[in-house]
Amino acid sequence: MEIEAKFAVSEIKTFQRLQAADQLAEFALSARQVKQVRDTYLDTADQLILAAGYAYRQREQEEGVLLTLKGLGSAEGAVHRREELETLLPAAAPPAEWPASPMRERVLRLTGGAPLLPLFSLQQTRIVRQMKRGKQTVAELSLDDVHLTIAGEEHTYLELEVELAPKGAEENLTTIVACLQDEWGLEPELRSKFERALALLKDRLLTPRERAICQRVAERDDADGLRARALLALDEGATQTEVGKWAKRTDRTVRRWLAAFRQDRLSVFPDDVLGEAQPATESEEPPRPPVVRPTRPTRKKPPKELGLEASDSMAAAARKTFYFHFQRMLYYEPGTRLGEDIEELHDMRVATRRMRAAFRVFGAYLDMKQLKPLVKDLRRTGQALGDVRDLDVFWEKTQRYLDTLPPEQQGDLAPLRKAWETERKRARERMLAHLDNERYAQFKKRFTEFLEASNAAALPVFSEKGEPLPNRLRHVAPVAVYQRMADIQAYDEWVSGPDVPLERLHQLRIAAKRLRYTLEFFQEVLGPEAKELIKEMKNLQDHLGDLQDAVVASNLLRDFLTWGTWGHAQAGKKMAALPSEPIIAPGVAAYLATRQTEIQRLLDAFPQVWAYFQSHGFNRSVALAGAPL
Repeated sequence: MEIEAKFAVSEIKTFQRLQAADQLAEFALSARQVKQVRDTYLDTADQLILAAGYAYRQREQEEGVLLTLKGLGSAEGAVHRREELETLLPAAAPPAEWPASPMRERVLRLTGGAPLLPLFSLQQTRIVRQMKRGKQTVAELSLDDVHLTIAGEEHTYLELEVELAPKGAEENLTTIVACLQDEWGLEPELRSKFERALALLKDRLLTPRERAICQRVAERDDADGLRARALLALDEGATQTEVGKWAKRTDRTVRRWLAAFRQDRLSVFPDDVLGEAQPATESEEPPRPPVVRPTRPTRKKPPKELGLEASDSMAAAARKTFYFHFQRMLYYEPGTRLGEDIEELHDMRVATRRMRAAFRVFGAYLDMKQLKPLVKDLRRTGQALGDVRDLDVFWEKTQRYLDTLPPEQQGDLAPLRKAWETERKRARERMLAHLDNERYAQFKKRFTEFLEASNAAALPVFSEKGEPLPNRLRHVAPVAVYQRMADIQAYDEWVSGPDVPLERLHQLRIAAKRLRYTLEFFQEVLGPEAKELIKEMKNLQDHLGDLQDAVVASNLLRDFLTWGTWGHAQAGKKMAALPSEPIIAPGVAAYLATRQTEIQRLLDAFPQVWAYFQSHGFNRSVALAGAPL
């Protein structure tokens, strides 16, 4: 395994200063050794080696020809990790004539014995210096002046490589990378020399490896798949306007995609998406068991209506309501596990939220002590789903902000995106661990048994004195709606006037959500006014939800600007010490200012939204909705 860091050197003066340096970070540099290196890259006519995720190179040396087969591994910032096989021959020869070796076996297997043809050659003047701590060599630094000719046109560039020595530790490489980035201002080079040359050879946006991975990502039916299809179209010569039309995106969005890809290459895609899309390669490691990805089974559509009747008992209405949303939870679970469409996760989470709300609405008519374990497991499931969904909502709104920026600013939130991707990956892993847990399986089994049992958990309909208790939907629903309405209107004095605390508005949002859910549960037996009331409640809930999202986003962005990580302040009970150096992220700071401006805009608009719920029209609509009962 070859582990090295690669940097582009854009200025000749920096290149010369690096040649003259005596030390980098804590490591001494040896005297310079100048080498003239000529590399020729070969493949079959059908590029079978490249298709398998490798590059094959012949390097001319004084002692012979060094043959190298390198895996086209991915880069993590400046650091590249690649499988590498090498063998030294006195002279170049076809693979069938090489001495027996793992490399000979691998190349013959990849090519099927087809002849190897030159792709291109490059010449480089390489200045090599050993990096040492004391007497121990930890890495080899190479300063490369690269020349290659493609279609009669000469291309030159400067590059720096630091390859970890056999006795070097990865923390040594981390220290060196930090020095080159922070002290020397070098930018990571995400592509190998082979990939850079191929891009020139093809005169295309994508290298062959990038194109192969994009083709796999393009099979996805989500935002990442759409972006991959757009990049492939641009690579084939389509204009940004043409891509925007068929992708149903603005030209600005396509420009942003293109600018982000030119800067970050395949890192524009989340790590888990790239992991699934990597070309299959052979390895010297023992075979691993295949990864089994969840597939979408043929699913029976969940019911479209609860089927409530005014004569239903509250316990029977509760079971119908739970059945409706439980079936929806189960229906969207396979898609949630698969992770290709974030709306499946959204719909599964909505189902769990409705079920939790139903326990509050119907709880007075059920034996909640008996049902407490189900309520607890339902809350755990909702939390696992919500952690991922909240992150999706955060980036959906962030993406809308990015779409408003000019192309040159499209990459300003790249550090934030990377932190978000890491956090979402962790949250999704926790979610999948929850869904795979035996406790969740038992929860589904017990909930199914509860729904199938007649009159399960229903409380008596007579008091201890033998007096009848209200238990029919037609008796209870109007009272429940009016109680939720009163809960909403009680906030009037609390949220009217200037400088209303944000926490009060958040609590009002929760109360509004409860009235909306109550109306939705009983809509089938209420009057037609209920539909309009639900719409108005959703407007209030969305307004306050956008406000709460902006508040949460502002806190997350503030934490990122303080610590450079996601949600650092919430990570532990004790507040960590502030970092010794500030986080420099002007793009994130600008986005924070935008979200804070959004908070003020929503606060200013709240009185107009709230006025309806203190009006005679609202009271009248509630009365008319309950009139049929």
